[in-house]
Amino acid sequence: MMGPGSILIVDDNPNNLQVLGGMLEQAGFKVRPALSGEIALRAIEAAALDLILLDIRMPGIDGYETCRRLKAGAHTRDIPVIFISAMQDVEDKLIAFQVGGVDYVSKPFQEEEVLARVDAHVQLYRIKQDLEARVAERTQELAHSEARYHVLFKDSPLGIFVIDCETMRILDVNTAYTRIAGYTPEEAIGKQFGFSFAPDVEQRLQAFFRNLPEHSDEPAYTGRLKFYRRDGVAVDIEGVLQRVPYPGHNVRVCMLQDVTAGRLAEERLQLVAKEQMQLQALVNYDGLTGLPNRTLLLERIRQSIEQTRVTDRRFAVCCFELNEFSQIQHSQPKEMIDHVLINVGECLRSCMRGGDILARIGVDHFVLLLLDINSNDQVTLIAESALARITEPFVSDTATLTLAASMGITTFPEDDSNPETLLRHADHAMMAAKQGGHGRYQYFDPEADKQIWQRTHAIELMREALKRREFVLYYQPKVDMKAGTVIGAEALIRWQHPERGLLAPGAFLPDIEGHDFMIELSEWVMEEALDQMVRWRALGLDLAVSVNIAGSHLAQADFVDNLRRLLESKAADFRGKLDIEILESSALGDIDAVEKVIVDCRALGVGFHLDDFGTGYSSLTFLRNLSADTLKIDQSFVREMLQTSEDSAIVFGVVSLAYAFGRKVIAEGVETIEHGRHLFSMGCILAQGYGIARPMPAQDMPGWVQRWPDGAWASFHDA
Repeated sequence: MMGPGSILIVDDNPNNLQVLGGMLEQAGFKVRPALSGEIALRAIEAAALDLILLDIRMPGIDGYETCRRLKAGAHTRDIPVIFISAMQDVEDKLIAFQVGGVDYVSKPFQEEEVLARVDAHVQLYRIKQDLEARVAERTQELAHSEARYHVLFKDSPLGIFVIDCETMRILDVNTAYTRIAGYTPEEAIGKQFGFSFAPDVEQRLQAFFRNLPEHSDEPAYTGRLKFYRRDGVAVDIEGVLQRVPYPGHNVRVCMLQDVTAGRLAEERLQLVAKEQMQLQALVNYDGLTGLPNRTLLLERIRQSIEQTRVTDRRFAVCCFELNEFSQIQHSQPKEMIDHVLINVGECLRSCMRGGDILARIGVDHFVLLLLDINSNDQVTLIAESALARITEPFVSDTATLTLAASMGITTFPEDDSNPETLLRHADHAMMAAKQGGHGRYQYFDPEADKQIWQRTHAIELMREALKRREFVLYYQPKVDMKAGTVIGAEALIRWQHPERGLLAPGAFLPDIEGHDFMIELSEWVMEEALDQMVRWRALGLDLAVSVNIAGSHLAQADFVDNLRRLLESKAADFRGKLDIEILESSALGDIDAVEKVIVDCRALGVGFHLDDFGTGYSSLTFLRNLSADTLKIDQSFVREMLQTSEDSAIVFGVVSLAYAFGRKVIAEGVETIEHGRHLFSMGCILAQGYGIARPMPAQDMPGWVQRWPDGAWASFHDA
């Protein structure tokens, strides 16, 4: 038996690559991963493969299109393709076979099934390659000598017949041909070569004859053909056509191999797969809705727990139950009840994302397993959408019903329990939701639910505050202590709360950390700062301004495009006057992506400052990879540098590091003249802080700039 082969796994989900790859490598296969169809098509050119496992749903070109391109390639069309799919739709599976797939594997993966299918198709492919190799070898040997050709013709296990290219009649056949076809040589010789083929097959062979170069010794592969024996039995054959020397005739030789056994093996494999699917449906699926039942759901939760522990991702278990369903059962016929439950399943299914799982574990009890979730806000949005869909009126021929449901939610790993306990906790939360009224959801952890509500409420208040223009920008000057000049100002947001007064950022920004509203608020800050710069210029003050941008905002794919449009929308040139400040810790996630944004923004004339520099855990490592213009020394080091030698050493180190890398450096938190002198002695001449000026309203900036430097700060000038 041939050993394991080389397999390419194509899936945009790294988890699936890891699970399948580990499974197959443990079985001895050589595995190559690819995260997209495009990557797979490039990888195939550099690797000899025995089989491809191909996901259907992928960004870019999907699995179907990838398979079509493979089958169109001369060197890739014969590689067997097994589709990977979480879908149960028969039509999708038919499409998979139509585009060239030989089989499919359903998600989640069953190890025994995957290995059996993969091994079977690898062996079939190896057999086919072996056949083609043997045919090619035979063909090459036939070309060496007429005598050797004669021996091979008689003794070949392949069915061979010789065709006159002028008359298209059979000139000779060998013993293997008579065994395959059932015709004696006397019955076959002299007949038109296509007499034992279907008309469409005969036309294909004629096309092969026409396309075979007159003086080429290269064989042409026929593909799989339908051949009819003398007794009428249809057999599958594969073969090659080749030009060979033949006394007195211009001929082609066709060599055939009976591959019916291989086809029957494939059909048996498909039949076994079908029977396994039917058995799985009986054991693991609900008979009415076709959804996974409790048994399969618990297994999926178990698998999710294992994957979550490896990938550090989260998932949620959401239990749904219809309110007052017993009353509907007593008032409606069974057929109506069945239609209602099927419709509820479809409503919940419409709210699912790719990879999520919906199950029915009781009469009116459904469970939605949300995989790979980012936050409870994401779960909440899906929960609200699902509950809203269920309330849509259900209309039948005899009645119109309006339903309502309650939902209980628990999340893993916050609720670090086994599958049964997770279901029970979600049920408990669902009962609590029912007590609050119809159409509600409840998290298992009451305290967490309370915090989510408080945050949602706070964000809504801030959205309303933004509409009412309650947010304002204050500006804190940045100065050059040596030159005695104001080099710019940092825009700092404040909330002019109608009841609580002027609020600093720490009083409200933590509530929107990571929320989309943070991006909306940041965009307002940038636009307001640009408008203020225009107003200052009208007063004769041309001042650079820096704005703080959250890491999540910077990571938006359209950040640079939106910034470009914003700059172009203003009737002013801001080149060299607008700086973006990002926390050093925000740049640690994807340095390459941040650097690309910095480069793109620099092309717009926008500079970059790394704020709170020195607090990130890899500052020295990534500094050389980020071309930020300026480093801002974190104020915690500056404030304490007069008291502790450690903080003083850190400040001096950052200043030296900035100059070594050719960057500007500015110190925050300069609260006294002594801080300024100490920084000055270290070579840091740019500063901001309460000792210089507190953040002030925009209208106060022109007057302050005219007065600077004042008092003891004037002594730094030209020192």
